[in-house]
Amino acid sequence: MCIRDRLYRDCDGTSLSTFAQTIYVWDHPTVTSMSLDFISNTDISPDCDVTNSGNAQLDCSTNPVGAVEEYLYESQPVSLPGSPPTTGWHFTWDSCCRNGAITNLVLSSTTSPSEGFTLRASMFPYVDPLGNLIPAEPCFDSSPIFNESPKTIICTGYPFSYSHNASDNELDSISYSWDEPLDDFVGNFDPAAGNPASLPWVAPYAFNNPLPGNVSLNSQTGEISYNSNISGNFVTVVRIDAYKCGQIVASIYREIQAVLLACPSLSGNTPNTPPSIDAPFIDPITGLPSFSTSVPAGSLVSFNITGVDSLDIYPNGASQDITLEITGGQMSGDFVNIFDCAEPPCAIFNNGSGVVPPFSSPSFVSGYFEWLTDCNHIASDAGCGTISNLYTFAIKAYDDFCPANGVSIATIKITVAPPIPDLRCISVQDNGDIDLTWKYVDFAPPTLEPFFVWHATSLAGPYTMIDSVLFPIDTYTHLGANGCLLYTSDAADELL
Repeated sequence: MCIRDRLYRDCDGTSLSTFAQTIYVWDHPTVTSMSLDFISNTDISPDCDVTNSGNAQLDCSTNPVGAVEEYLYESQPVSLPGSPPTTGWHFTWDSCCRNGAITNLVLSSTTSPSEGFTLRASMFPYVDPLGNLIPAEPCFDSSPIFNESPKTIICTGYPFSYSHNASDNELDSISYSWDEPLDDFVGNFDPAAGNPASLPWVAPYAFNNPLPGNVSLNSQTGEISYNSNISGNFVTVVRIDAYKCGQIVASIYREIQAVLLACPSLSGNTPNTPPSIDAPFIDPITGLPSFSTSVPAGSLVSFNITGVDSLDIYPNGASQDITLEITGGQMSGDFVNIFDCAEPPCAIFNNGSGVVPPFSSPSFVSGYFEWLTDCNHIASDAGCGTISNLYTFAIKAYDDFCPANGVSIATIKITVAPPIPDLRCISVQDNGDIDLTWKYVDFAPPTLEPFFVWHATSLAGPYTMIDSVLFPIDTYTHLGANGCLLYTSDAADELL
């Protein structure tokens, strides 16, 4: 296995090392640490238009207050023999000290606090359907990965949503939760016993309320939403748990410091606003635009999506450039090759003329999404090889305002359902009961997803759901239907 560690630092604080870092391993009988080589460091502060906005750009070298830098470390292949205990193996990296300008934590000093931080991840045992405890080596599972860079620098004053957009290469089910930031520590890692200790919060903030503006976290998609008029530096910790056959097999954590800025205004004291993103789907129940859809496996999902910001004009009359990006576990690595992802076919994305993201244009930008789903993408329980059938893609539209871009992020949610069975026969019994017979699509894997039976007295509807059936049942009798035979080529009063 390999370990990868991404660290984010406030550029106005202490620099991180470009030498190898040590990850400590807890509760493994023989492995106690791993060495991670330094790979790179990157200033991830927003790129913006200094000339037209008239504002300075955040930069780790020349304008560091609020700027953020990402450091990447990675191990060589490491052997972890054996299987984790029920309490798991744990991997930690800790350091001193935190930024004294943090708004939502109680720290010992506003300039040189003694409190540090501990980053962690955990690996848990997995028992297969036959009751066998599976050894960690050879590696049979990868932890979830974050597909989206953390959103750390945002202007206040408008509703904002974002997602860390995690995915799992084995398509294990994942869930998102808030968690506690930890201090650094000495001795054995045992957070349940207070080593390291959770850091106290400044009221009214808490581990599950770390940001101003009525923050919420969607446990399924990981979408975080809030609307803050308060500026400051806010620590947040999100935990992602991965489940295989209902058993937790991994937990990873992302701790970031969100920098909320009271940004300068445009001309006429008008605040800069983020681009809008049009919803690509229509909710079949409400008839309203939606960012969610459900499709049967084998369907081609395709749509155009736009980012628009035509009202924000710079003082010199110049339009803002709007940029479009997309991330997701099922996205093609190069946005073109449909085989370059965890579970092909992969989704592809371009500007309609073959240009892959990120791409930009003044005031208005459009992208084309396409994904051919298949039976590999549906929730299945074949041999307890349960996989998730909810796929999320984060589409980001942002302007070039300084010092922080106006950003909108839409979480596209696509649920891949089992392919619709082929309805083969409808017959009416002498007493009016109606028999349905259908055939499942060849090679479709078993599924726990139900199929619904709907009834109407006419082809035009309205239809009412009367029951549900599960695979492998392929017949259904509607008792008391009072059906009759109509000798036309298209008559039927039941739909599956």
